[in-house]
Amino acid sequence: MSKVDLVLELLGDGRWHEVAEVQRSLALDELEMQEILAFLDTYELAEVDGENGRVRISRDFQRLLGLNVF
Repeated sequence: MSKVDLVLELLGDGRWHEVAEVQRSLALDELEMQEILAFLDTYELAEVDGENGRVRISRDFQRLLGLNVF
């Protein structure tokens, strides 16, 4: 499973997660985390709240996956 998959799996509950918590939970270094967040944000797979240091799966992507958590 890729690191992006692991992040998306962790975000699958639809709740906001602290970026530092995600990074720690998955043993990612800061650069890996930044690259993954940039990818997720660019392709609108996740909402990244850089000001508050948090992230969650996007509603549209969640609907695409058939997850109804929101």
